[in-house]
Amino acid sequence: MTWEDEPFSVTVHPYPSRTRKSAAYELGNANAKNALIFIGGLKDGPHTTPYIRAVANIIEKRDNLDYSVFEIRMRSSWLGFGTSSLKNDVEDISALVKYLRGKGRQKIVLMGHSTGTQDCMEYTNYAKHGAEPVEGFILQAPVSDRDGLDIVAPNWRECLATADQMIADGKSDWCMPKDKVPNVLGAPITAYRLRSLIAKDGDDDYFSADLEDAKVRKYWGRFKAPVLVLHSEKDEFVPDDIDQAALNKRYKEASPMVSPLSGLIPNTGHTVLEDEAREWLGEKVCEFLETLQ
Repeated sequence: MTWEDEPFSVTVHPYPSRTRKSAAYELGNANAKNALIFIGGLKDGPHTTPYIRAVANIIEKRDNLDYSVFEIRMRSSWLGFGTSSLKNDVEDISALVKYLRGKGRQKIVLMGHSTGTQDCMEYTNYAKHGAEPVEGFILQAPVSDRDGLDIVAPNWRECLATADQMIADGKSDWCMPKDKVPNVLGAPITAYRLRSLIAKDGDDDYFSADLEDAKVRKYWGRFKAPVLVLHSEKDEFVPDDIDQAALNKRYKEASPMVSPLSGLIPNTGHTVLEDEAREWLGEKVCEFLETLQ
């Protein structure tokens, strides 16, 4: 049994959201002054991205930071992503931020992994959502679902055509036929959410390499708080012809809010499986949090 299979303790926080009672799970010192909220990717929910526990352990050892880490249960958690949206995620995350402010937390930082980074990007659209402001963002593995389609879903074109037809027929919130859902998704999914994930200019399309410069500046210009952007150097969901270092540089040039600490996590894939890479990630997160002091 590895350390990832061993029991671990959390503090459970039920909190009110707009549509239901939600919950978040706190790692570390429950009396900490500050909070880092971790948001996983598609099919993720609390405790499914193991590296965050390693990162939380590294943060807890830094007495000068005084942060604990929260994993959030949202409407889109686990297989719920297919019938949800970034809008719903922002509502759920904002409700947690509001709850933590009420508990006296001073600095609150959102950390997204994979599709969780799209949540972070959407969260910055304060004019649209009226979300509770936060003091910083961390984006780990901000990859384009659309760019990687040929790797994970060779039949994506016929799936998208079906989604487009359903939307045209007024069935955007209907679930797609099973044979028109890419196998990699493995969940019921509405026509709207499928199009959001895999179509150019879909609501989830924040990181595709072919986005126009004006659009990139618009998206990254919404950040009013510092943001750390960390690609995984050997991300298996990124095609070989896409230069992640160039994308990271592009984001830095698009907004002064992008931290100079941003870059590529060395020698690791999408979910940062290696101990050495997790140590590197944890230290970089701490460096960034220290800049917010």
